[in-house]
Amino acid sequence: MSDLDRQPSKPGGFSPGLFLLLFTPVALLIIGGAWYVGHERIEEEMSLTRSSEISNVVMAVRRLDDELHEPLLQLRTLANEEALRRGVETAGAEDLRGIEAVFSALIAYNDIYEKVRWIDETGQERVRVNNVAGKPVRLVTEQLQQRGDSYYVKESSGLKRGEVYISPMDLNVEYGKVEVPHKPMLRLITPINGRDGRQHGILVVNVAAQGLLDAFIGSLVEARDHAMLLNREGYWLKSPDGDAEWGFMFNRKDTLDSRNPAAWKAIADIPSGQVELDDGLWTWSTVYPLKVDDSRDTTHIPSWLVVTHLPQEQLAPILQGAWTTVGIYMLTLLALYGVIAAWLARAMVGRARAVGDAAKAQAEAAAARRVRQAQERFRLVVEGNTNGLLVADKTGQIVLVNSALARMFGYTTGELLEASLEILLPVSAKPAHPGFFNAYMANPAARPMGSGRELYGQRKDGSVFPIEISLSPFTENGEQFVDAFVADISERKHREMLHRRIEARLQLMMQTNPNGLLVVDDHGAIEMANPALERMFGYGPGELLNQSMERLVPKANQTQHVHLRQEYLRSPSIRTMGAGLDLQGMRKDGSLFPIEVSLASFSEDGKVFVQATVLDTSRRN
Repeated sequence: MSDLDRQPSKPGGFSPGLFLLLFTPVALLIIGGAWYVGHERIEEEMSLTRSSEISNVVMAVRRLDDELHEPLLQLRTLANEEALRRGVETAGAEDLRGIEAVFSALIAYNDIYEKVRWIDETGQERVRVNNVAGKPVRLVTEQLQQRGDSYYVKESSGLKRGEVYISPMDLNVEYGKVEVPHKPMLRLITPINGRDGRQHGILVVNVAAQGLLDAFIGSLVEARDHAMLLNREGYWLKSPDGDAEWGFMFNRKDTLDSRNPAAWKAIADIPSGQVELDDGLWTWSTVYPLKVDDSRDTTHIPSWLVVTHLPQEQLAPILQGAWTTVGIYMLTLLALYGVIAAWLARAMVGRARAVGDAAKAQAEAAAARRVRQAQERFRLVVEGNTNGLLVADKTGQIVLVNSALARMFGYTTGELLEASLEILLPVSAKPAHPGFFNAYMANPAARPMGSGRELYGQRKDGSVFPIEISLSPFTENGEQFVDAFVADISERKHREMLHRRIEARLQLMMQTNPNGLLVVDDHGAIEMANPALERMFGYGPGELLNQSMERLVPKANQTQHVHLRQEYLRSPSIRTMGAGLDLQGMRKDGSLFPIEVSLASFSEDGKVFVQATVLDTSRRN
């Protein structure tokens, strides 16, 4: 007799020993398969989470970089204004007013600037115009401060002509105290040279960094609750925990290093990366604002860190959900096979081995089916991604591509598989690409491709279009691969071009219109006046801004005009002003001249504004 035949059995033919012998191996296989599938599923979910965090960080870095290009360009343009160069050389009262007009115009058309100042060689503010509720307000002599001890004045003292100093981002300080409410500030500084070629102090433009911080938060779609912006010392400039922000301004030693030493050590070692620690998933990248500009003329370029921290509390549901699903399947399979094993234990001992073999074959088929299901889930994730996705091996050959990328470049997926990456590049980029690719594979890291450069792809039909690419390396079976996420940004580039073109046309129409144009708010203050109107009434550039429009009306009619203006605002319409009356305007020198005025109105931010077109009719005579 065999050993199986000699095993004791309970009444009814049930053999516990045979049951355990049949059940235990398959149960272990089911548990092992469940453990494998669970870990694979967790890895798939974590891979998507990691990619999402990297995308959030990349978008935030690019938004911060984009926000600061325009202020640097306007600083350099302002430093070369003729009125400014003449004013700092002579420092006469009339020339100082000219400088104030230039500063006021900059603030009037650009509300991102908090203040614009000329600080002379001694550190004394000579001219300062503040942005107060979107309007330029000049400070009188008694309000100007001595800034010689300010760090940014000291550090910019050695600048040469054309060089620019960019201060660290901090809070605005007035009269030795941090201004409340807090105003995040970034200062752009360049020397001012008079027409004689001598340096006469510095031009300081304070950029209101709150807009930059708001843009940073706005660029984060899924990471607003766990993203932060830090300076190079690890202090928070923006954080979900508002109490942690700006610690260095109040001598608080509260930094990321003091709270999370392990995370700070990883972040401080490399400019960008991703690491999973005991307290969660950390993703970061370094921002070098304005680095792509002419760095020869830009000094003390600050750098910031965009960091996201997905804590374990948010990662736990991924683990719990995966293990719960796998556990249900595992228990179901164990219960099912337990029933089968019990039935087999009651069968004839002679058939036990054959039945056991059949059960093992069934278990192996189920395991194979689960593997195929896992592979199919992975394929659906890749194909369902709306962005272009490809995987290349270490030789630059495409081994995986989704339909979105194939459509983007005008190919079928079959045409791209096993093709070289260079098939997707413009002709001009192909010679240099192998060198870039080999350098990346020698030191792979998750990062955006071509930082600071415009990237382009080439479709099958030869057309070229702008793209953005994020890279992420991984290793499988000892082989190195790289994921590339590709986005077609043609539409965004087109919208940006149209926006710039429309703004330029509106500005040109305003500046070149031969008729006088002005815009007045609901209190009668002049919000805007074009050059033709300023010349018509004998005023200099920017001199009419924020002034009452009654100064353009003959003195005898000013009181009546206030009532007429208020009456028009109660029932605004497009019409000619003073129909049937002879209207007159008053120049700066007090002289009167005949005019015709057409009125129109528009609303903005809940306020009514009046637009007036003014014609000098004295020329008709």
